[in-house]
This record gives sequence, structure tokens and C-alpha cells, in this order.
Amino acid sequence: MATPEQSLITDEHRATIGKKSEPTKAVVKEIDAHRMRDILEDRDPRYADETGIAPAYILAGFGGRPNRNMMPGILPGGLLTQQEWRFTRPFKIGEELTSISQVVDIRERLGGRYGYSVLITTANDFYDADGNHVAGSMITITQFDPKGAAREE
Repeated sequence: MATPEQSLITDEHRATIGKKSEPTKAVVKEIDAHRMRDILEDRDPRYADETGIAPAYILAGFGGRPNRNMMPGILPGGLLTQQEWRFTRPFKIGEELTSISQVVDIRERLGGRYGYSVLITTANDFYDADGNHVAGSMITITQFDPKGAAREE
């Protein structure tokens, strides 16, 4: 895709910034924590069976990604180009968390490997039953048109 003569980011796209999703629920399950520890061969005793604590990376398994219905689709291709996790406290096995997502930024990039691209940053925050913040993730997806990608020779 050639660089467009005007921005492809519309007022409708910009209107998604800051809108919060409906809350969704996620349960920190022992079997999921165990499976992820096994896959990663994590032997850290803090997360062993019977400790009641799940490893922080379980966030990736139950919702460290944005709510897809909230992310505007501007260009056909997409790559995860940035991800940040933050934790307020450890996850407890069996606890139910409430997740709320929102788009926090939409911007353009001209040139580069994928030509014209749009970067969409979303945040996903998790709260315990008392409404206390437990964890959050922020990701940036770079949307691009594969036809505009630079060809390596």
C-alpha cells in the first residue's frame, strides 16, 4: 500500500480511545498454572503445587490480550510489536478476577518495513473481588497492509 494522501484513522476510530469494555471474569485455575509451569519447565518453588500462588505469566493464558471487539480494524494485517505487564500482587489460585479493557492510543507510522502502518495500544486491567487492582497489561498491535511490506532480496 502506498502512503495514503490522508490519514486512515477516522473520528470513529479516535472515539474508541478511553472507552472501557464491559467487565469480564477470569478465574485463576490451578490446572492452568500447573500446565503453564510444565510447558515452561518452571521449577520456582514459590509457584509449586499447594502454595496457592500462581506464576505471573498466567496472565498470558487468561487474558493478557485486548478485547478484540474493542480494537478498530484499520488495515488487514497485524503484529504484536510491544507488550508490558505490571503486577500489584501475586495471583491466588482459585480467585476470580474482573478484567476491563480499553484502547489508549491510535497513531500512524510512515515508512519502515511495512510501509504505512497504524499502531493501536490497548490496556487490560484486572481487579480482585474487593475491587483492588491486581495486574495489567498494555500491548501495541501494528496494523499494516501486507501488499505494502518491503520485499527482502
